[in-house]
Amino acid sequence: MVGGTEKEYDLTMDEVNAFLNWYDAKASGGTVKQYYIFNHNITGPFTSRRDYIVFDKIIDFEIMQYN
Repeated sequence: MVGGTEKEYDLTMDEVNAFLNWYDAKASGGTVKQYYIFNHNITGPFTSRRDYIVFDKIIDFEIMQYN
């Protein structure tokens, strides 16, 4: 991400596909939504955690699949 921030998420394939669909739609002008929400890595005293990833701050991303 711009500024050197790195995030890592452990996602299901459905969640990966949803992110890729949003990214492709945004890149081609097909959606007005500027950000994507990840609801993962809930640790601590809170019951919900959301990371809002802004499209124009993404430099690149990597998808690694494992068994």
